[in-house]
Amino acid sequence: MIATRFKKVFEPTNIGQMQLKNRIVMPPMGTNYAEAGGAVSQRMLDYYEARARGGVGLIIVEGSAPSLQCTTSPQASPSHQASLGDDKFIPGWRKLTDAAHKYNAKIAIQIMHATLENWDGKVVQVSPSPVIVPTRVMGILGGPPHELTVEEITERVGWFASAARRAREAGFDGVEVHGAHQYIVAAFLSSATNQRKDKYGGSVKNKARFLVEILQAIKREVGPDFPVWVRFNAQEWGVENGITIEETKQMVPLVVEAGAQALHVSAYGAGSYITTAPIPDTLGFLVPLAEEVKKLTKVPVIAVGRLDLELGEKILEEGKADLIAIGRRLMVDPDLPNKVAEGRLDEVIPCIGCMECIERLAFDERGEGVTCVVNPALGRERAYQIKPGKKAKKVVVVGGGPAGMQAAIVAAQRGHKVTLFEKDAKLGGQLNIAALPPFKGDIFPWKNYLVNQVKKAEVEVKLNTDATAEIITKGNPDAIVIATGGTPAMPDTPGIDKPNVITAQDVLSGKVKAGQNVVIIGGGMVGCETGHYLAGQGKKVTIIEVLSRMASDMFFMTRRRLMDGLRSKKVTLLASATCEEIREGSVLINTADGKKETIPADTVIIAVGYTANDRLYKVLEGKVPEIYCIGNSAKPRRILEAVDEGYRAGLAL
Repeated sequence: MIATRFKKVFEPTNIGQMQLKNRIVMPPMGTNYAEAGGAVSQRMLDYYEARARGGVGLIIVEGSAPSLQCTTSPQASPSHQASLGDDKFIPGWRKLTDAAHKYNAKIAIQIMHATLENWDGKVVQVSPSPVIVPTRVMGILGGPPHELTVEEITERVGWFASAARRAREAGFDGVEVHGAHQYIVAAFLSSATNQRKDKYGGSVKNKARFLVEILQAIKREVGPDFPVWVRFNAQEWGVENGITIEETKQMVPLVVEAGAQALHVSAYGAGSYITTAPIPDTLGFLVPLAEEVKKLTKVPVIAVGRLDLELGEKILEEGKADLIAIGRRLMVDPDLPNKVAEGRLDEVIPCIGCMECIERLAFDERGEGVTCVVNPALGRERAYQIKPGKKAKKVVVVGGGPAGMQAAIVAAQRGHKVTLFEKDAKLGGQLNIAALPPFKGDIFPWKNYLVNQVKKAEVEVKLNTDATAEIITKGNPDAIVIATGGTPAMPDTPGIDKPNVITAQDVLSGKVKAGQNVVIIGGGMVGCETGHYLAGQGKKVTIIEVLSRMASDMFFMTRRRLMDGLRSKKVTLLASATCEEIREGSVLINTADGKKETIPADTVIIAVGYTANDRLYKVLEGKVPEIYCIGNSAKPRRILEAVDEGYRAGLAL
């Protein structure tokens, strides 16, 4: 049944002379797992080997620098971008390609110049033209970038060719030129950043000249049989004078003639990565661009843009593309292809679309690398292997939220007999309400996955049970994991005990209905999401935040999306403000300019964070051989830390 349902996805194909066992492509995604300076690390090798083992047809390794002079760091210190800039890196890359080939996966590498270069210890940004473009990285160092001379352009063409030669010698099956997003090749292709008057600017043909010369130089360096292709922006949204689909239609024949044996169709949106406004972040949102490119050429077209295998099958059947790129879903679950091919769809770990991976990477100043909320083993594949325990233990887990469920699953998979206590009528904990605000609906499939995995692991679940110390110790457990979560914090504001005062959790869970005029005290992520949720129901919402910035605990992409939503729904946002008193039908606040103001309030919602619920842990500590306190029970944080601690507790048992 599965073979029929996903017939096209698992059908062999080729790019040039490279034969692929299926049409699933892992696109290049930055990890920062390379050693400082660009060498392949063991962590990086483990990460890619896991995806090759998982059944993907083609891996395209993350954007790698073509020269030692390139960097991704605004500082002069070594970056963690992988590098093809020197022959010394070849042995490390050879280990990686050998690892991929063990599983009959093909592996290519993307050559990427990120526009930043290290010139004798000083970082310089280079560009086709010395213009600052607010919607791109141009001008990131504070001033206009350096305009490349013709001689410097020629030198950088040589960098790409030499990098391709090293890739071939390292055993890669092909190379991709990164001509997309906001990097150097894309900068030449776009009128927003290319305002040159010479042979590299003006017409589409001239703007594409840099890319064409790179492709031609690579083909001369590696020979006609080594597959080479390009990823490019088929369109730029929200960028003044950005690339249009009409220009792309003129560019495609030029790069194919120059030797591109496939076309990886991406796009770019103003202000940030392609997954934020004004481009929609819906499934397959870039597929129409791939479809337009497909009409122009016979070389294989790779579609990308929040695809899953169900949509990918449909795209392939309808002839809109020849291959499908699955990105974040392969970070979440490296075994996705094998699970689907074997009919184990219920075992596929869902991506919740939280953007934590991209956002943490964007602010990864210490080079710790990309992380995933729902896959703690990402980048830790070696250390986080689930192996049988030395001795089967009786384990009790208290709390059926994400931390508790993850701990129970891993412990049971290691051979322990696990009992999970949950005080509510269903598992999920805070996930049951975290999925309710706008943009959070993808949490539900993941919660259901965890619940199913608990069942599959044969964990004994006791719902509607308030696990006391007496109940827990009665069974003489060898180990206990406390994952009872946190308790909503309550400020000591006068009037806090009035009947119209509730918590954000109360309103999101449906325990209490909010009135028409709502004041939310606390403008962090929870408060702002609750405000957006209620404004969508037609409530008049005011959010009061003591800090100068709303939702300061969120990263920039998801924060901007939420802020845009709040403004569109006319939610009143009062930063640098405090609530002085809660009264009958109103609140008294102190505004940013020091003025007192009374705001009507039928309902006052408290959203100022959590306090650790470690009471049970303190009662049981020292009374059992092993005890762990994880997640918000230990310290209020986010889902990522809770899941990671649950996983590690399961491994430690």
